[in-house]
Amino acid sequence: MSSKGDIVIVDDNLNNLTLLAGILREVGYQVRVAKSGRQAIELVTFQLPELMMLDIEMPDMDGFEVCRRLKADKALRSFPVIFISALDDTRDKVKGFEVGGVDYVTKPFHSKEVLARVATQLELYRLRRDLEIRNVELAKRNEELIEAHQRTDRVFSALSEALPGTVLDEKYRLDIKIGSGGFGAVFRAMHLDLDRPVAVKVFRPIPGNDSPEGLERFRREGIAASRLTHPNAVEIHDFGISSNGIAYIVMELLRGFTLSATLSDKKRLPLARCAEIVVPICEVLSDAHTAGIVHRDIKPSNVFLHQTKRGEVVKVVDFGIAKIILNDNKEVTNITEAGSVVGTSDYMSPEQLTGEECSGQSDVYSVGIMLYQMLVGQMPFKSGGQFGSLGTTIKRLIEEPISIGSVDSSIPANVQTLIEKTLAREPDKRPTARQLAVELAALSTKT
Repeated sequence: MSSKGDIVIVDDNLNNLTLLAGILREVGYQVRVAKSGRQAIELVTFQLPELMMLDIEMPDMDGFEVCRRLKADKALRSFPVIFISALDDTRDKVKGFEVGGVDYVTKPFHSKEVLARVATQLELYRLRRDLEIRNVELAKRNEELIEAHQRTDRVFSALSEALPGTVLDEKYRLDIKIGSGGFGAVFRAMHLDLDRPVAVKVFRPIPGNDSPEGLERFRREGIAASRLTHPNAVEIHDFGISSNGIAYIVMELLRGFTLSATLSDKKRLPLARCAEIVVPICEVLSDAHTAGIVHRDIKPSNVFLHQTKRGEVVKVVDFGIAKIILNDNKEVTNITEAGSVVGTSDYMSPEQLTGEECSGQSDVYSVGIMLYQMLVGQMPFKSGGQFGSLGTTIKRLIEEPISIGSVDSSIPANVQTLIEKTLAREPDKRPTARQLAVELAALSTKT
């Protein structure tokens, strides 16, 4: 029969050693014994146990000192120590915990109590050990992934700097890089046949789009992305994969600035101005949702305030990472790494954060966060503190957003209610994009 665990018992009293060893061996533990503190240290140095039961009062070195020395040695500190003593003084128990002990058992021993405490501490130790092993493995994989991404970034950065002057498929001359992001670089370009300026997004190679299969998937996704035609969506003119394997999309060339640039400058906007921007966003999203397209990355940097001779036109950009859904609601493409969670965490819906199915209401949630930020100049959830973005994400899954009225009491009550609806944790409790557009437009004209 395999051992339930390796335990070292330390006690200068032979009767106690015999009794404890008998209790533990009877149920299947492997037990090693030591009659002094120095012998105990030699024993665990030779082979680490999974747990130690350590007497306090011993002549050559008391249990506190033994534990203190073990915990001071990085190679010996991992296993839990349960103190055993005839003394039931609270001060001794506190001192035991202070030097690194995890539990305390008083004599005379009761077998059920000993077995329960040992089993509990062993389970906790093994869970912690397994978690540490997984964390080390995860850290190693993350380092390898980061290194691979950094290599790709360096190559793509060098490529994007060298691309100006390049002609793609004998039609599009790349002139100047005007933007870059996680998915690629955008160039001001010229359609040579039509002598018309356009924007060309060249996609950065990432796992999933850097293989022949991935490039074919990109081609199919380009077809899907071009399905959406709306005055508030960036118009897609063309897409393709060049003869040397560069995936690209050709779009209308925008002139102006992003909403994120506006918020960086002004921090917060009046309700009427928010409506001017958000209502068109909701209108294009409504058409997208009807066409089976969920954007999944609505945020200020993906909203462009296009300046034309006839005035400003709000444009939603980067439908390129949208999830395309057929009429039977089966997901057929995903313009990102396969199987990854897509979007920007600060604006993601709860279902996106947990990797669940996304719908149009997922975009509405992101619009709600953005509208909240536009109105009061801060996000609706407290930061995650020492846990950073992970802490903020956890808060979003378990906590309600900060009431916008508590941040700015001048926000009309009906606007507060509308924002609360958009930030509902359950998707079916949020309005549709069309409903949000209608309600926000109506409310903005009343104030």
